[in-house]
Amino acid sequence: MRIENLKMNNSGKLFYKKHTNQKEIALSFDDGPDNIFTPKIIKILKEYKIHATFFLLGKNIGRNPEIVKELIKQKHEIGNHSFSHKTLIFKTPKFIKSEIERTDLILRESGLGKTQLFRPPYGRYSLALLFILRKMKKKMILWNIGPKDFKAKSSNEIISKIEKKLKPGSIIVLHEKSGEKTIKALNILIPRLLNQKYQFKTISDLFDFSSSNL
Repeated sequence: MRIENLKMNNSGKLFYKKHTNQKEIALSFDDGPDNIFTPKIIKILKEYKIHATFFLLGKNIGRNPEIVKELIKQKHEIGNHSFSHKTLIFKTPKFIKSEIERTDLILRESGLGKTQLFRPPYGRYSLALLFILRKMKKKMILWNIGPKDFKAKSSNEIISKIEKKLKPGSIIVLHEKSGEKTIKALNILIPRLLNQKYQFKTISDLFDFSSSNL
């Protein structure tokens, strides 16, 4: 299902961009935590005093519990990205719920508490998933800028794709396991956008999700 085929409504069940004229954006990362590259990302974000949203896989959290604790300590936002990263298209409601609930449980055991944010693997979703998320009081978070850093040949390619599409209210998605080209892109892109007076926010801060929405 394409983003354009589903209108956002007051229930706030799907978000991919904030409609605003303010120069504020959200940086997000998928598929972690990764024991090599997530710490490097954390270090960059700390250097520039900005926060991001990390959509973690349940299967990776147990392998890297200290990294999750560091994300929490540094006050980054954490979302659910399923347990196994299997597509949730054409899956039973039981399978879909299991993928979400298993990761929620692991996150709670890591000290996070409840997260209201969910990003489906590959950004693919169905009406069944939307219905389940609504019942679970979760918000589906997609993106409007995905430079496919995992396929990019260089950091310059990643930066170019982001800058061409960047607008106020954008959600950018990068991947924790994409390697040094993503790390290099962040080191160039973040100060460049800060100099352009962009503010980096977590997704919840960008959309002003309050605790009453949990």
